[in-house]
Amino acid sequence: MTGMLSRRAVLGGAAALAVPLLAPGFVRAAVPPARRRVGAIDVTVISDGTLTVPLSMTLPDTPHAERAALFAAHGLPVEGGPMPSNVSLIAAGNELILIDAGSGANHQPTAGKLTENMEAAGLDPAKITKVVFSHGHADHLWGALDDFGDDERFANASYVISAAEWDFWTDPDTPTRVPDWLKGMARGSARILKRLEPKIERCENGDTIAPGISLLETAGHTPGHTSILVESARETLLVGADALTHVAVSFARPEWHWGTDDDSDRAVATRKRLLDRLATERTALIGFHLPWPGIGMVEKSGTAYRFVPAG
Repeated sequence: MTGMLSRRAVLGGAAALAVPLLAPGFVRAAVPPARRRVGAIDVTVISDGTLTVPLSMTLPDTPHAERAALFAAHGLPVEGGPMPSNVSLIAAGNELILIDAGSGANHQPTAGKLTENMEAAGLDPAKITKVVFSHGHADHLWGALDDFGDDERFANASYVISAAEWDFWTDPDTPTRVPDWLKGMARGSARILKRLEPKIERCENGDTIAPGISLLETAGHTPGHTSILVESARETLLVGADALTHVAVSFARPEWHWGTDDDSDRAVATRKRLLDRLATERTALIGFHLPWPGIGMVEKSGTAYRFVPAG
């Protein structure tokens, strides 16, 4: 999670890569979407690519031996690996609702594939009626605008964000208060949100944004982080965004501090509360950074929990 790259750097990097890697007529392979039905509501998961975040940033307080033991027990490489970015698209009644907009081109080169994968799957960005931002980090927000300008990528959509999240990112003092790694991102996210301001609705916990679709406060990762609850015909699914981020850590060791959380203690409390609810109520989960496509269930495992991917 880095600050916004300059346009010159993006263009220069693209030019350097294009000649050796892309032969004439090359068509980039798209990741096919994954689909889940929740009662009468259709949910489609679309890949925005992957991100690389060093473990020194995500688990700065965890001794290497403890981390290595946990990763080995879950069959994960000790040095970590790329994190998927799983974007959810919800069709409910007359609404086509996108949950987060992905990274766009100015965050990491392996991400920002959302519209490419949508179009390859026959999904038209112009038909999106609403975009809900779970929070203001670059990988969830920056894809709302096109790659090199200020045009909206989802031109016919309105936007939803929690009031607390809006207040945090648009506060002019935020870039001076956040850690160094977040300062550039804070400025970039504020610029994008202000550009979209005429079409943004600021909502509160529990607000309904469409039939069967409501907001659930899951703060801690950011001050106004929001998950999206989908309910239809006695079936439930939570689009959890970054409330539960890592397939091993978030479930087996929810008390470990995650380095990109704004408020570590609040994030731990949120994880524990959410895990208990998901396991007890048998609510399905889509995690933005869980192994593609991020769909599964939460089960109790001793004194902790585990993520069980959908079959």
